[in-house]
Amino acid sequence: MTVVRASFRKAASDGNYGTEAAEVVLEVEPPEGLSEDELDAFCAMWLATARRLVHSELDHSPSRVVRNALIYPPVREPNPHQAPADDDYEDEDLPI
Repeated sequence: MTVVRASFRKAASDGNYGTEAAEVVLEVEPPEGLSEDELDAFCAMWLATARRLVHSELDHSPSRVVRNALIYPPVREPNPHQAPADDDYEDEDLPI
């Protein structure tokens, strides 16, 4: 018998020298006969479920600071008019 264990834990500071944390551990038996790719997808699905449950629990915190800690900053699109950072150059791109 194969058992998949998916766990996710998140802790957030409440901004007042305290921390709130939530953790979910799920143990699930996958269906028989899954391919390796299907088993990977099965595991990813249960890990995503654990993450969603933890975030949902912390989202009900009485602390605004804890709730705000769950908000991811927006992803900034690269500016095509901005010069690339120094580390974006490959050695062969540099002049001799």
